[in-house]
Amino acid sequence: MDKIKAAVLIELDEHQKEELEAAGKDMVEFVYVPEDMSREERLPLLKQAQIIFGQPGIREINQCEHLRWIQMSWAGTDVYTAREGFPRQVALTNASGCFHIVIPEYVMAVLLELCRNLKAYAVQQREKRWNPIPSEMLLYGKRALILGAGDIGTGVAERLCAFGVKTIGMRRTDRNYPDCYDGMITPDELDQELPKADIVINCLPGTAATKGLLNKHRLCLMKEKALFVNVGRGNVVDTEALVSVLKDGHLGGVALDVTDPEPLPEDHPLWNMDRVIITPHIAGQSFGYSKDTEDRIGHLWSQNLKRYLEGKELVNRVSFENGYASK
Repeated sequence: MDKIKAAVLIELDEHQKEELEAAGKDMVEFVYVPEDMSREERLPLLKQAQIIFGQPGIREINQCEHLRWIQMSWAGTDVYTAREGFPRQVALTNASGCFHIVIPEYVMAVLLELCRNLKAYAVQQREKRWNPIPSEMLLYGKRALILGAGDIGTGVAERLCAFGVKTIGMRRTDRNYPDCYDGMITPDELDQELPKADIVINCLPGTAATKGLLNKHRLCLMKEKALFVNVGRGNVVDTEALVSVLKDGHLGGVALDVTDPEPLPEDHPLWNMDRVIITPHIAGQSFGYSKDTEDRIGHLWSQNLKRYLEGKELVNRVSFENGYASK
């Protein structure tokens, strides 16, 4: 019996390779494709694959007639779900569930920076100035609205609870939510909840339903000194509206790990705005940046490969109807 061919587009360490190959049970032939290999060079390798681990391009996918399953190393799937041309006979699974530590830690870092003016103190340090700045706010006792109460949003809620923050989540259903939330709303209640929140954190993916969700009307519904953090997708926020409300002095601080457009153009006004933190989509970096997250993704890949070989339902299979992965 011929072995199933699997192409791996991500550089793995020896431990990660061993775990993946053990899951293959001598039924899978792995081809490790160097990340610096050109698309022209790697295409013949991909064409032979039934399974691809990583993020191949849409054009490559449509030239792979044997392909049956793509296992991503990312949680976000809009690179495929928001575009035409993905072959529906190919199963798509993402790495949801592997970022519930690294991204919430980023959220806490930027919230504390905004609360305690650390960005301004960094400037003072370079200028050798000793000038105390009044703290804008403490996290303790505040109310946070978390848009997207999946594993990442829940990780954020758990950490905010430890700081004495009241947490309200938002998801499609408000039943049976974890204890780290003080309440849960559905999207149709968003306009009523935004004016109550001291902190708004977006963890929503980029889908047709979430695009432009935070428009100018909703940004203005937020408290004047509210903090806003975006670790979901940039297009959930109307960027022009965000610039407008910031120019008007609305919102106490903003942290953006994702933007629309992305990368943010060099001449974009957001770069030079006070009380705005911008990072280049690094909150949930995995391979090449966070060993802990790498190992979580590698373990997920191995477990899903076992399920594939046993004919079981794959974990985190993505629905092209709503852009989400089901557990």
